[in-house]
Amino acid sequence: PRGSLFVAAPLGVGRRLIAPRVPEFLEIYPEISVRLRLTDRKVDLATEGLDLAFFLGQPEDSNLKIRKIADVQRVLVAAPSYIVERGMPEDGNALLEGNHECLNLRYPGATEFQWNLLTPEGPKRFRVSGRYECDDADVLTDWALAGHGIALRPVFAVSEHLKSGALVPVAEATPPEPIQMACLFTHRRGQDPKARLFMEFMVERISAAVRETLPEAS
Repeated sequence: PRGSLFVAAPLGVGRRLIAPRVPEFLEIYPEISVRLRLTDRKVDLATEGLDLAFFLGQPEDSNLKIRKIADVQRVLVAAPSYIVERGMPEDGNALLEGNHECLNLRYPGATEFQWNLLTPEGPKRFRVSGRYECDDADVLTDWALAGHGIALRPVFAVSEHLKSGALVPVAEATPPEPIQMACLFTHRRGQDPKARLFMEFMVERISAAVRETLPEAS
């Protein structure tokens, strides 16, 4: 297989899970080149000439093919200094009723901020608010580390901070719902050998990496 692969991924997924593994893939397949685009905005595979697009959540375009990678565990986190100042929220209701600062991820087109949490009665959507918002989730992690509020993050994105104690889980009685990580492609692009090779390579490596970050794997 040879030629260029055009791949898109969300910022956090691309930085932590895909980009570090591209060199290994290119070493195995020296005739292939990878053009990696990292963005949290919605991409259009056809008009942007993309072979593959990784994503978190549910795709809006039902005409595209999906290759599921993993159900990604998520966690609500805050710095110990924040807990000392504001107290430990026990559940999602405490986030809304207490004097808590929720750090919000601004997706393109978003009109409100909602956290889907698992309650004893089942999944429930909590409309949260706060003075901090950004379209780069890593900035939310930095704010949380600095003690400015509570962030909802994939475990893989904050596992090192959880292990070191720089961040601690909060509202553990109502943890966030897992979110799907998958790869999107058109039927035609999926027939391309180099696209299939890259997709299967990343599915294997990423699913293993995500599992390793879970608390029971440490």
